[in-house]
Amino acid sequence: MAMSEISRCTYHVFLSFRGEDTRKSFTDHLYTALVHLGIQTFRDDEEIERGNNIKYEIERAILHHSKISIVVFSKNYAASTWCLNELVMILEHKKSSKHIVLPVFYDVDPSQVKNQTGSYGEAFTQHEQNFESMVQRWRNALKEVADIGGMVLQDRHESQFIQDIVKEVQNKLHLISLYVPPYLVGIDPLVTQINQWLEQDGANKVGIATICGIGGIGKTTIAKVVYNQNIPRFEGYSFLADVRETSQDCNGLVRLQRQLISDILKGKSHKIYNIDNGINKIKEIVCCRRVLLVLDDVDELEKIRKLMGTQIPFHPGSKIIITSRNRCLLNAYFISQMFDLEASTSCGGLSKQFEVKELASSESVQLFNWYAFGHNSVPESSMVFARSLVKHCGGLPLALQVFGSSLSSKSVSSWKSALEKLEEIPDNKIQKILRISYDSLEDDHDKNLFLDIVCLFIGKDRDYTTTILDGCDFYTTIGIENLVGRSLLIINEKNKLMMHQMIKDMGREIIRQESSDIGKRSRLWHKNAFDVIREKIGSRTVKCLTLDLKGLLEDKAKRTNTTLHFPKHSKSQFLMANDVDMETQAFAKMKGLKQLQLDYVRLKGDFKDFPKRLRWLRWRGFCMQSFPVDFDINELIVLDMRNSKLKQVWRDTECLPNLKILNLNHSHGLLKTPSFSGLPSLEKLMLKDCINLVEVDQSIGELKMLTFLNLKDCTSLRHLPRTIGSLISLEELVLSGCSRLDDVPRELHNMESLKVLNLDETAIYQSRSGLHWLLLKRSKGMGFSWASLPSSLVKLSLESCKLSNDVIPNDLCNLASLKSLNLSRNPIHYLPESLKNLTKLDKLLLTSCTELQMIPKLPVLLNVFECKFIFGDNSPFQGSGIINLPCFFSSTRCVIFGCEKLTEVENLFKLEPIENFEEEEIRRLFNVDSINRNRLQLYSYLTDSIMLATPQVLQECGITSTFVVGSEVPIGFKHGTNEHRISFFLPTPSHPDEKIHRFSLCVVFSLASDQMLELLPSVHIFNETKMIMQRYRSSFIGIPETNDNTMLWLIHWPVTDCQFEGGDLVSCMVVPIHLSIRKFGVTYESEHNIRYEYGFSHLSTGDEVSTRNIKMDLTEHLPSLESYGNVKVQLCSYIEESKVVSSPQVLYDYGIITTFDPAPFDYNGHHHYYGYQAGKTEVSISVPPNSSRKISCFLNSIIIFSAKNDKTYGFLPCLEIVNETKGTKWTYSKHFMRIPETKNTLYWTTCWNFRGDELEAGDHITLRVLSDLSVLEFSIDLVYDYEQDDNPNFFSQLPWMSKCFKYLLGVFVYILSKS
Repeated sequence: MAMSEISRCTYHVFLSFRGEDTRKSFTDHLYTALVHLGIQTFRDDEEIERGNNIKYEIERAILHHSKISIVVFSKNYAASTWCLNELVMILEHKKSSKHIVLPVFYDVDPSQVKNQTGSYGEAFTQHEQNFESMVQRWRNALKEVADIGGMVLQDRHESQFIQDIVKEVQNKLHLISLYVPPYLVGIDPLVTQINQWLEQDGANKVGIATICGIGGIGKTTIAKVVYNQNIPRFEGYSFLADVRETSQDCNGLVRLQRQLISDILKGKSHKIYNIDNGINKIKEIVCCRRVLLVLDDVDELEKIRKLMGTQIPFHPGSKIIITSRNRCLLNAYFISQMFDLEASTSCGGLSKQFEVKELASSESVQLFNWYAFGHNSVPESSMVFARSLVKHCGGLPLALQVFGSSLSSKSVSSWKSALEKLEEIPDNKIQKILRISYDSLEDDHDKNLFLDIVCLFIGKDRDYTTTILDGCDFYTTIGIENLVGRSLLIINEKNKLMMHQMIKDMGREIIRQESSDIGKRSRLWHKNAFDVIREKIGSRTVKCLTLDLKGLLEDKAKRTNTTLHFPKHSKSQFLMANDVDMETQAFAKMKGLKQLQLDYVRLKGDFKDFPKRLRWLRWRGFCMQSFPVDFDINELIVLDMRNSKLKQVWRDTECLPNLKILNLNHSHGLLKTPSFSGLPSLEKLMLKDCINLVEVDQSIGELKMLTFLNLKDCTSLRHLPRTIGSLISLEELVLSGCSRLDDVPRELHNMESLKVLNLDETAIYQSRSGLHWLLLKRSKGMGFSWASLPSSLVKLSLESCKLSNDVIPNDLCNLASLKSLNLSRNPIHYLPESLKNLTKLDKLLLTSCTELQMIPKLPVLLNVFECKFIFGDNSPFQGSGIINLPCFFSSTRCVIFGCEKLTEVENLFKLEPIENFEEEEIRRLFNVDSINRNRLQLYSYLTDSIMLATPQVLQECGITSTFVVGSEVPIGFKHGTNEHRISFFLPTPSHPDEKIHRFSLCVVFSLASDQMLELLPSVHIFNETKMIMQRYRSSFIGIPETNDNTMLWLIHWPVTDCQFEGGDLVSCMVVPIHLSIRKFGVTYESEHNIRYEYGFSHLSTGDEVSTRNIKMDLTEHLPSLESYGNVKVQLCSYIEESKVVSSPQVLYDYGIITTFDPAPFDYNGHHHYYGYQAGKTEVSISVPPNSSRKISCFLNSIIIFSAKNDKTYGFLPCLEIVNETKGTKWTYSKHFMRIPETKNTLYWTTCWNFRGDELEAGDHITLRVLSDLSVLEFSIDLVYDYEQDDNPNFFSQLPWMSKCFKYLLGVFVYILSKS
């Protein structure tokens, strides 16, 4: 049977049965078994309503939409005339089609059915009396179906009988559904995604996808579900399970090849003698049918190559799904190898990766409950243990299934014991599956790297870890990539190394199994490390040891219900450690130790026998005042001594040639830094919170490799050595919180690599000496010049430095690279104009500058707003017209929260007291005779602050508004309502030039919610006739005194003359978020006799044309439509768009829509070539010879259309240019809108710029116009450009203007003169 036939069937199987006999027993079990395996089954008692026309329903919903009918014969089957009529219909359909009938004799013998004996005979005795005309047909049907032969229950168990029926159905359908677990949770979203991918261009494109994730995450289950649901859509299909494991067996690949071929050929066996023979057979069968192929558990691409070869000619529409732990399995090179050239082209865009994530907490609980309790609920007695187990599983379905099943029906004490065991010894079944990923690592290098990370570096920064492990002879970068690829490691968004809990357990179990003697294991942690040190049983095999005594004691306290509290950076934990005997001698045998963590451990004894190959030493809470002289740390790469009691790090100069990171943070006893002369490789130096540090050693200037220096919160530090200017590699210097630091060396400007400088909360403001390094010259009270700052700075922070207007820098032109500037919490009133020179500034922090009143126009504020109109086709309005202030300030680009006195951001908004306005001005703006000037509260969404003042006039986005106390809409408003929305038609104007130029709105509101300050209020104006919407979101809101008090929101809203015209239906709406709208009024005003000047200012006009002072702006938003009398001009400027449009570029196009007839064509002058046709839609020319100096040419066209239908509103003509010689084609279209409702003439002019060899001498080109309007005239002009620059000024260098442009300009002037 062709799979295309199956795919046309809505159902695979139709079940016919006697409901009273088997509906809730046998048939229900059979139905469930079929559906569970992906076999779409029609059960007539569910799918159609009794009483409908039987024949019609059966034929339409069953017989024509299913492939197999299973007829279940039970004792009382024949008593039902419904069943008998259904049987007749099934058999008639079988005769005329390939419909398959499978009789199932449940509790009757086939002979009873054939001869109508027993209960069947009794039923027909009754039928003879009531349905004489139908009896013979029914008897014939029963005899025929009995002769087919089928499945007979006899003495078998029903469950086995059902399985046999299902297998028979699968064989007849050639449909092999795969078993999936009964409880599936959380897989539907990913299954849906994969199904959508399978359907995407499924008919003609080959696709390959990977389902990846860690072991036990559910990759195979998801692949099975997808396979079961989609096999009817393909002509061939195969699911090859366990490819990794099977391929390792003897002849395993050959067995997989045989299965694949057999599956696709529906069970036909083929002899395969070797792998090469199998590859050839596979290529033969996949080239002629659409196949769905699933390769489960593939660990390397080479196995796919050996299985199917390369350059496989998959039939269009075929799909391949691979499940793998390796997320980096597929690559472009492999795909190009796997498919032949034609197929790989179609496959290029369809390669996909689907990653299976861990279950969410709620999903994990649900799955665990099903396996542990058989339902989705937890007994109270097991609740605590169930939660702990679920948490430990970390959303891994396999672990949830294993633990749930193993603890099902167990006592609470068993649950407790299992949980305690799990914390020490992971479950073997889960570990076996997870370890496959570890064992698949290519070499011992990656395996050892994985174990080191498991032991020490989970949660650590990737770069920090790389620094350490590179020094331990690892190739860390490529190794981490391999671990991530095998789903053993995750790099999170903060660049931290993360790992699933079960993977971590697996790694530690591998180490635990190295030896039953813990002292002989390669890596030790926590309690095992503590025991080895205390008992002195370490050995040479120990490479890594990590012990956090504070954490260990706290954990022990939790287990024994003893409360221990260790304050942050507390040293009291040493008292706890005194109870145990810990000596340096315990490390004498650990000669191979390279990585050592001894947090809050106190050791007794000398260090002469201490391991000498240490690369990483972390000893937080180190209790000595200086490093022991006999402690050999010569090979150290990282030394982490946070929270130590060090007063001096080492007595003499220490030579540590490999040391890259030195961390002494929170060492409160440290008075002076060590000498750095012996640290030539040091890259990072951390001295944060060394509160008694008073001196940084002069030798710091010798650290030529230092990139990061952190002195934050060193509150006793007053000076920095001048040698700090010699740190030529330093990229980040943190001095924030150094509250006594009042002097910074002027040599700072020598740091050419410095990108980040943080001076928050320093004292440089207190004295002129502190600023002498910044001061170049004093200039008439303009402030200070900061020219001494290094020009490389990208981020500068001066928060809380008490900067005032007389000390804030006024010349920052040298900081051309600055991107982030933090001036928060300073008492400044204004920002200097020089900030305009910071053209790269994209982040400005001004939080809590409580005195700040005005922000000038800055680069960070440019291109924030755009006012545009959204046009829809038939729809409600789909976009907003005005994007306003809060949309910008809610981003991180400029933060002004707490700037409670800020009243202006230049070019963005301005807030002025109403007293600054004359009465006449107020009347003109808000259409009111007077304003209530009572004080009120005004909340700013920008600064998150409330001001109490008289009414303020707000100007933003060209809209002016104010909030005043009041309760009534003024009398002058033409339209009013008590709702939040009002609609009205604009009246027909008395003069043709009269246009609506502004709206006035008045909103009377009160508070509806205390949360009104969370969302911005907004007002919308809709032109429902022209499908235009404008939206205004105010950045301020007035606050009524109580919820019962009301307030007026008055808005002056200018509009341009084309947006609103007489007869338009207009709707205005307030979005009442947390506001209660009491009243809403709208009015509008119009003006006439407005002169609009258009012109081509970029042109140099000739004597034969007079421009009559015409101006035309070529940078309007696209598209724009302007009017002059009854002439409309539509402009499209492609100056910006041409940068991204592939060559040839449409440099410029424009159109004129007019009701007047054009002047006849009259072209004079000389040009290279000109083609003209009247009433034609196609022009052909040959490109004439030209000078070899030609580097580009311009092709200009003028097309004149006639809009004869006065109903025409808009149309979309298309211009097509074909180079017949080279076989290339370009198309371009223009959308004309709002054509006047009368017979019109439309002019469309374009200029194309062809470069290089796109048009050459002798090329034959054709121009065609595709349009539903009549083409009156069509002409083209070809002009060469010999000396155009790479980036020309269009309007000063375009040679085409002398022809086409002058003509159209003349037409335009002619039209204007007649109008």
